[in-house]
Amino acid sequence: MKVVFYIMVLQYFLMGQATVLPESTVAIVNGMAISDDELNKEVGKALPQTYYHATLNDEKLAKLKEKALQSLIEKTLLYQYARSQKINVSENEIDDVMKTLAKAYGSKKVLEKAFRQLGFTSKTFRKAIERDEVLKKLYKKEVEVNISDDELKAYYDKNRYKFKEPEKIRVRLIHVRNDPTDPKGKQKAKAMIDEAYKKLKEGMDFADVAAQYSTAMSRIKGGDMGYLHRGRLDAAVEDKAFAMDVNSTSDIIEDTIGYFIVKVEDKLKPKQFSFDSIKKGLRSDLKKRYEQERKEALLKKLFSTAVIVK
Repeated sequence: MKVVFYIMVLQYFLMGQATVLPESTVAIVNGMAISDDELNKEVGKALPQTYYHATLNDEKLAKLKEKALQSLIEKTLLYQYARSQKINVSENEIDDVMKTLAKAYGSKKVLEKAFRQLGFTSKTFRKAIERDEVLKKLYKKEVEVNISDDELKAYYDKNRYKFKEPEKIRVRLIHVRNDPTDPKGKQKAKAMIDEAYKKLKEGMDFADVAAQYSTAMSRIKGGDMGYLHRGRLDAAVEDKAFAMDVNSTSDIIEDTIGYFIVKVEDKLKPKQFSFDSIKKGLRSDLKKRYEQERKEALLKKLFSTAVIVK
């Protein structure tokens, strides 16, 4: 690999590329070096968002560095492409960004202190701004999409089934778990659920019985599980609950994990969300999806012809 690495470097010098390799180079993308310092800065950006320092072991750090390096390679490819498309950022534009940042930090002096603590010099910080601004222009030119109301409506009409709130029921639940570590676990659970059922038959309030006999966490709310759609309850319980009438209580339901008694307090029919109610969220979701697809297509094209050495 080292031989290939140096051959690639020589080729770029012979081709007249003005490539200056830092002492610690982690990758070369079409003749442009990515330094270990750049990689550490990229890792530093992701670190606070991803891990607490106390939980960052060597394996996680290695994966984080791998992800950060891939991100830097992608950014480098996009930057090179943008420059090939004559997308540039002037010194005045960089000055404007610097002024905005200085205002946000309170003063130019505080800003300088902040970026120097991150390992930037004034020159390298301006270069970082230049790259970011170039990528922003590229994104706006070739990735960003604007979706009209007509396009949104057409998508909504074609995919109405995606914008339905499913049928829901509000239930209270008494669940007595069968302790599999106890040889008499099933017997004890059955005795407890029988006693709970008897209390209900005697007219005791369901919430009070759940609080006293249920072993599920919902007991602290009188067994109230709130409104649930299909897929949220154990299958045997769910089938029974959705077939019940409002204000009815089930018999004892046996399952492998224990015993249940269900009370259905309310039912909500499926609801079709109107176009106006989901338009804003739909626009945001589709915009993100379409822009990600365009970005991935562009990167795929750039990677297909790129010369990358790690």
